[in-house]
Amino acid sequence: MDPESKKRDAKELAYLYDLYVAPGWREVFDRIVEEEVELPKEGKILDAECGTGGSAIDLAVRGGAKVTVTGVDSSAERLALARGKAEIQLLKRVTFQQAPIDDLDFPVGEFDLVIGDLSLMPASQIEAALDELIRVAKKGASIVAKLVAPGSFGEFFSIYWEALYELGLIESSPQLERLIREHMPVSEAEELMMDSGLQRVRSVTQRESFTFKDADAFFANPLIETRFLDNWLAIQPDQQTRQKVMEQLTAIIDRERQDMDFEVSIKATVLIGQK
Repeated sequence: MDPESKKRDAKELAYLYDLYVAPGWREVFDRIVEEEVELPKEGKILDAECGTGGSAIDLAVRGGAKVTVTGVDSSAERLALARGKAEIQLLKRVTFQQAPIDDLDFPVGEFDLVIGDLSLMPASQIEAALDELIRVAKKGASIVAKLVAPGSFGEFFSIYWEALYELGLIESSPQLERLIREHMPVSEAEELMMDSGLQRVRSVTQRESFTFKDADAFFANPLIETRFLDNWLAIQPDQQTRQKVMEQLTAIIDRERQDMDFEVSIKATVLIGQK
């Protein structure tokens, strides 16, 4: 597949998010939140970077009649799908509005529980997002942040190293090393929360595997194609080199999996602290 052959508009990306990113990615983190975070018996919950609304709606249903949920997302197209879901379920206790996670349009201390999805966010933006999540939480409220820990996609990056070596592109190895280290260490994220004054800071990390029948299925998967692939290939200097790397990656994956599924894993992490 040509890595630049598919150009998606915002509406198509929203539908792909709902069909593939939400069930294939978000639910991994949402399961941890459900297991580890107690919902308030009444009050306001914020679900920041809520995507197409599945988790916000679930929070409203689980929270009960005295709980309201506000879902915030940066994409108007994703929010349109979220509002449609809430209308179908006749849920009036969940509302949605558009805003970036690091610039929320709420006063200080507005929410009794604040949940933010930072799992697809560059490490350089996490501190600002955490600060904003903490700002809008009430005193005593829990702040929950979903992150991806270092070591995620290690199976793929090992093959990436091999492809660079076989193609004689080892000069790209420092850029690949930076790419591998781009996820914020959990200890650093915990320190950010504690430095902001949060109490009882803790984290829960679970390894989650994704399987694909072959290399083509891996690279064509909308989660990989729309969320990660461009970033992975951007360390190469030009389109011709990116295409060569893609072809080599495909060859290595299909050579080494020996007719078995290709598996990659992530370290899904949820951080929890109390204001």
